[in-house]
Amino acid sequence: MSDVPARLPAAEVATSDAYRELIGTLTGRIRAAQGRAARAVNTELVLLYWSIGREILDRQQALGWGDDVVGRISQDLRTDTGGVRGFSRRNLFYMRRFAALWPDPEQVQTLSALFGWSHHQVLLDAFAGDPERYEWYAARAAEQRWTVRHLKAQVDLRLHERMGAAVANFPAVLEPADAQRALDATKDPYVFDFLDLRESAHERELEQALIDDIQRFLLELGTGFAFYGRQKALQVGKREFFLDLLFYHHALRRFVVIDLKIGAFEPEHVSKMNLYLNAVDEQFRHGDDQESVGIILCTSRDETVAKLALHRVYAPIAVSTWRTDTPPALPPVDVTDEIPADLGELAQLDDVRSRLVERVARRAAEENG
Repeated sequence: MSDVPARLPAAEVATSDAYRELIGTLTGRIRAAQGRAARAVNTELVLLYWSIGREILDRQQALGWGDDVVGRISQDLRTDTGGVRGFSRRNLFYMRRFAALWPDPEQVQTLSALFGWSHHQVLLDAFAGDPERYEWYAARAAEQRWTVRHLKAQVDLRLHERMGAAVANFPAVLEPADAQRALDATKDPYVFDFLDLRESAHERELEQALIDDIQRFLLELGTGFAFYGRQKALQVGKREFFLDLLFYHHALRRFVVIDLKIGAFEPEHVSKMNLYLNAVDEQFRHGDDQESVGIILCTSRDETVAKLALHRVYAPIAVSTWRTDTPPALPPVDVTDEIPADLGELAQLDDVRSRLVERVARRAAEENG
């Protein structure tokens, strides 16, 4: 008798757990490969654009060509490449600015691996003269996988000025490394530009509005926050208290209590938060969870009053503000395609670069001939 199992019909195989597991495994591999391919294409595109910008910049500096040559290069490149996208006059100027800001090829290699060209356009518009700030936003955009739209929003909202700007007692009550990480998880002010509250709104309405748009609320809070609940009940002695909002921060390994206020900060807010944090640690904290952190969110605060109210308080608490209005936005960016519509166009990129160099060299020889 043969030990070979009988062949099952396809229709029967397709309903089995083993078959569904196989399809799930293969689908995951395909999607991962597609993601790697897309990232590779974007990386090559950024490197190509930098090299084009470098060539144009070097020729202009060496031969005294004016900016009008950029428009001619754009026209000839689009003609010679059969209309491959990405070589408009405007985009060539972005390439030149990118090359001028990052002359070191090793730095460009690092930057090109972070995200696509459209992200770099946003950063070039905002920080073409400030490489340190450019890198700061680039690192966070890559780490948190921001879309182009979200990156521009964070730039417009001046995240670098708001991050870690809350008044807090963290340095006095936490270990130095933990204190800095906890402070970096706060902002001042928080911008809830997605809210539409009436002037006479109460705190419960603010809470409901934030929960109604929890996705954008979490984006503004920042990476690491996971929503744990609202109006969480705390039984303390014979009394019951309710937390406005409770989160867990996975990177900090701490619960974060947020107390919402419509109005100015008052010193008594600190004693109430201190009670909440002690109760949360007693009732919810377990395992390797660290001491809980509190954020008091008010519409305004006196910094001196906040600092004195937090002095000698041993629970880690931050006092911050929130608002719904936004600062003036930066000019809009003409976003180009991240990846050529036809991935087969990737094979043309090296040709594009070679033709550009040859054409520029030929023109220079003719002019000097």
